[in-house]
Amino acid sequence: MLAISAANSHFIAHLPAPSNDPNPRAKPISNKPNHLQILKKCTHLIQFKQVHAQFIKTPLHQSNTYLSKLIQALVDSGDLPYARQVFDQVTQPSTFAFNTMIRCYGTNNLGHDGIDLYIRMRHQGVDADNFTYPFLLKACSGLKQGKGVHSLVVKDKRFSSEIHSLTSLTTFYCSFGDVGSARLLFDSMPERNVVTWTGIIKGYVKQKRYKEGIELFNQMKNYGVEINELTLVCILSACANLGALEIGQWVHEYTDRKRIFLNPKLGAALIDMYGKCGHIDKAYRVFKTLPCKGVYVWNALIGGLAMHGYGIEAIKRFREMQGNGIKPDRITFISVLSACSHSGLVEKGKEIFHSMRKDFGFEPGIKHYGCFVDILCRAGLLNEAYEVIMNMPMEPNAVLWGTLLNACAAAANVELAEAAMERLMVLEPCNDGNYVLMSNIYAVKKRWNDVARIRKIMKDEQILRNPGHSSIEVDNVVHEFRVGDVRHPCSEQIYDMLEKVVITIKEPYF
Repeated sequence: MLAISAANSHFIAHLPAPSNDPNPRAKPISNKPNHLQILKKCTHLIQFKQVHAQFIKTPLHQSNTYLSKLIQALVDSGDLPYARQVFDQVTQPSTFAFNTMIRCYGTNNLGHDGIDLYIRMRHQGVDADNFTYPFLLKACSGLKQGKGVHSLVVKDKRFSSEIHSLTSLTTFYCSFGDVGSARLLFDSMPERNVVTWTGIIKGYVKQKRYKEGIELFNQMKNYGVEINELTLVCILSACANLGALEIGQWVHEYTDRKRIFLNPKLGAALIDMYGKCGHIDKAYRVFKTLPCKGVYVWNALIGGLAMHGYGIEAIKRFREMQGNGIKPDRITFISVLSACSHSGLVEKGKEIFHSMRKDFGFEPGIKHYGCFVDILCRAGLLNEAYEVIMNMPMEPNAVLWGTLLNACAAAANVELAEAAMERLMVLEPCNDGNYVLMSNIYAVKKRWNDVARIRKIMKDEQILRNPGHSSIEVDNVVHEFRVGDVRHPCSEQIYDMLEKVVITIKEPYF
């Protein structure tokens, strides 16, 4: 028999004895703590088992309720196998008990078991509630299963318009990249809250559809929906990637106006936005004001300094970060290696790259190798870069070969360019930029037959050149333009103005 420690003996001594009174509700409430109060104090498996033993002794009408609470406590403590054993002992599991187990399976990557449990739940005639379907969605491993849950929600009239279930569905679709389905559902919802709006905005930003994310954010403001910190982080990411400084500044002013605490994630998003929008000075001012400078914040600052060519300053901050007791992560090394690349700090870059494994115990990943190869390519060390690519512990991707090809174009190195292009034709067979670049390299060397061969490949494979595009922000609206694009409602006026600008440029000064 398992020995019980003194502490656990004291714990069990405070458990109330099970009542044999046929009418326990008629008795006055005892001063002793009840079963559920004791359950909240459990911290060890032995204590859970002791409480479990007491629950089994309680009358049946109380036992199922107590066991359901025990299941929840075990799930929250991380003991899934024991929670399932208790669940299987419950004679008539409630919706709460089923929900608890389905949620647990979904969050522990055991979605198949969660779906099986839902099927059993319905076979036993137990009704779903407004928590069941959101938990069931977390158990789904693919779009097909999620669409099955969607159909269940639609069929159940209680939840077909219920905001919690529909919001979970939009979030689910976004998490699998199906922003189209998420938007259709979002537009049909009779009611939306901040979670709904933030979920769909995050979905657009995650799919790099930043302009649509910003448009939704503007709608959200116009509807007067409360904006939370997660909404702000999402929209700052969109602003950073589009260069939408005006909207980013509005967000910063909003946080000041509403006295929103700049936690590390929100602070890092602000720094990143200012850095990518060309205002590293403002990024640094935000950095200095933040009370909590976690690794996200340091990474954002180092990344911004890297982008602006302040390599020495970025390395200084990298050292200062460690001096302040903040351990760098993998993103930190990408940022600081990028800083070395943009500033031509080859030896420092080599030192930091090799220190990852030696001093910090990090095995460099594909992105770290990408930064290292970029350092070497920008310095003109193409043969060394090629050796690094060939001796990597993982298979080089298209980014690495593309970096080498671009460097070969600048150096007119046909031999290495052909080696890179050979790999790129397999990895990115439809990337028009690679073919155009290779054609230009041949043209510089006056190898016209090879130029014609590349163009023939593009024609035979129907590889079309993607037109260049640019964007500009005016009055909090981001406008995109493509070469020869006439879809913009003001295209005629824009082209007229461009023509006038060109004429003005060509006019003599005197």
